[in-house]
Amino acid sequence: MIFVDPQDVLSTEAEKAQYDLHNNDPQDPAYLGFLQRLSEPTIAALTAPVVGLDFGCGPGPALSVLFAQAGHQLLNYDPIYYPDKELLSRDYDLVTCSEVVEHFNHPAQSWQQLTSLVTATGLLAVMTKRHWGIEVFAHWHYKNDPTHVAFYSDKTFHWLAEFYQMSLEIVGPDVALFRRGKQDV
Repeated sequence: MIFVDPQDVLSTEAEKAQYDLHNNDPQDPAYLGFLQRLSEPTIAALTAPVVGLDFGCGPGPALSVLFAQAGHQLLNYDPIYYPDKELLSRDYDLVTCSEVVEHFNHPAQSWQQLTSLVTATGLLAVMTKRHWGIEVFAHWHYKNDPTHVAFYSDKTFHWLAEFYQMSLEIVGPDVALFRRGKQDV
């Protein structure tokens, strides 16, 4: 894992100003197409309708739209835009986290919180670009977003799965499914 020095992390206000520049419109077909990289393999891994949580849904929650079309309900939580902390007081059969983990200023605490939201047989679906090594990191575009402060590799994800006693299926260059109980996903 590669991460930004904590003294170089943006303030919450500066971070929000950067997020406000994004155009994450749940009615935009291109944005929905982008999110389908996460929604399609996640929906395929579910065996029954679920009520889940979109952790870090952003200002225009769109994953909930895609999951509703497949018969699932995603509740929206975001520390800036949808800060209903009551949603963090229970666990879910599904937690989605799209383009969020790279924003974790305190990765250890944030991953602990994130995984604690997943039931004993639940699924955690994560979308973030993974780095391919320190040798190519300097030329990697993903690190240029000033709100991106934590960068993961496949090795990091395997370590996280082992540490949190979850199975891991990497389903694409930026999508990984973690399941509680070490079952095959």
